[in-house]
Amino acid sequence: PPPPPLPRGETGNAADDGALLQLAREEAALDQLKAEVEKLEMNNRIIRDSVKSLDLNAQQEQQQLQPQPQPQNPQQESGTAALPAFPVQHSIQLDSRALTLGRECLWDALRTCTRIIPPSDPEHAHGSTFVITGDIDDLWLRDSAAQVHPYLPLTKTDESLASMVEGLMRRQGFYIQYEPYANAFRIDTKYKFSANQMAMGRHGYISTDDYELDSGCYFLRMLFFYWKHNPHRAAEFLRQDDQVLPAVRLLLQLWTAEQHHEEDATVPGRPLYRRPPVPPEPGKPWTGAKGLPRNGKGSPVGFTGMTWSAFRPSDDEQQHGYLVPSNMFAVVVLGYVGELARHVWQDQQLEHTALQLRAAIDAGIQQHAIVQHPKYGRIYAYEVDGLGQHLLMDDANVPSLLSIPYLGYAADPEVYQNTRRFLLSADNPTFAQSRDGSLRGIGSPHTYSASRHNIWHMALIMQGLTSADLTEKQEVLRQILTSTNGKMHESLDPDNPIAHFTRAWFSWANSLFGEFVLSLASEADRVQLLTKF
Repeated sequence: PPPPPLPRGETGNAADDGALLQLAREEAALDQLKAEVEKLEMNNRIIRDSVKSLDLNAQQEQQQLQPQPQPQNPQQESGTAALPAFPVQHSIQLDSRALTLGRECLWDALRTCTRIIPPSDPEHAHGSTFVITGDIDDLWLRDSAAQVHPYLPLTKTDESLASMVEGLMRRQGFYIQYEPYANAFRIDTKYKFSANQMAMGRHGYISTDDYELDSGCYFLRMLFFYWKHNPHRAAEFLRQDDQVLPAVRLLLQLWTAEQHHEEDATVPGRPLYRRPPVPPEPGKPWTGAKGLPRNGKGSPVGFTGMTWSAFRPSDDEQQHGYLVPSNMFAVVVLGYVGELARHVWQDQQLEHTALQLRAAIDAGIQQHAIVQHPKYGRIYAYEVDGLGQHLLMDDANVPSLLSIPYLGYAADPEVYQNTRRFLLSADNPTFAQSRDGSLRGIGSPHTYSASRHNIWHMALIMQGLTSADLTEKQEVLRQILTSTNGKMHESLDPDNPIAHFTRAWFSWANSLFGEFVLSLASEADRVQLLTKF
């Protein structure tokens, strides 16, 4: 029989026994190391679970403090900026007139309103692109950003469009730093302003000094959409340009200060904004200005978390200090700033500031901007003062209450639908329709001097852009095509729209109509629409 096995580590050979003993020691040390690693991994899991629990508790506490609206777009993650869910894309057979007019309107801004400033011009240093509104040869921050908005998806494959947009972004950044309260600017400082114009805040580059919250919103939307559609080039531009980021910071400072308008808060180093009445020159009633009450400060407001402004996107004075759709737009674009701060500028402080301001404004909307209507239920007010007063109406100019889904604001779906039913009814004081009922829509007090009973093409377009109902969109398209012999107008008389209208050349409305037609076009028609002249 074989001999009994020797104990471990004993072979009968001294050299072999020493090697086995060393191996046994190393295996024991390895086992001990594995045990310690497992213990550390278990401790890390415990720590991670604890952190997640703390984060969840903090989020729940924050949600209890600040109620969050339900997103209009169910695919949009809470707290994450995303492109709006509207307009909804359909694909129908468009007739030749719709396609022709859609293409002409889509490219109107580039063909007729855009000036590229050459390097030899001293103004080139402030941005190489200047975009006029149409029949007014000045640049509105809002209008120009909206006019180029349909081109942003094309910049990834069209370098000339990308350069044009970057020139406009740089120039807007320069203008915002020049005067953050102003809404419209001249291409240079050569214009000689009258005493009355200077009393209205016009001087230097400033064409009109109407503080409109939406002006900055459109600038910020342009930055974000450009980055979304052309991420690599946009990120490089946004990091390197020395006008854009300072303008972004200044806007956030301004909006934060104007949360406390009643206390005369202001941006450090900037004067208080005041727009007192200006009497007209003798025999020239158009040279005066209504101005704001209380010697230009505006009507009293209470603190709400929303940010104050003086003028509507129509350039009319506000009745109350908090313009609700503009504050909704601010909530949206502050989310955009948070995304840009994190992913492009890598600026945690800017991200925190933007999202904190966003939450405060949104909480103010939830608390102060929803009112109970006896017929329509809970609806959004157009303006509020934070002291219990509100204004129920809408204006054709965007941002408007009708445009909420287009802006991308996460409105309460029921409240928005109630509001929409109110806006598109005779109960809305700015709603009008023709005697035969074939033309109906929202107008604006801005053109009451031309016609108290008016409809704007812009409001009809926005009705279509914010509808997911193809039948409604086709009816809107019919009304637009039957109410013009040219391009889009400002206002029109619903009973005689072909002959009685204001502004034959209104490029902002043209761009919006181009967007609307694109939302209805088949793939083949989209190719035709997007082909430059």
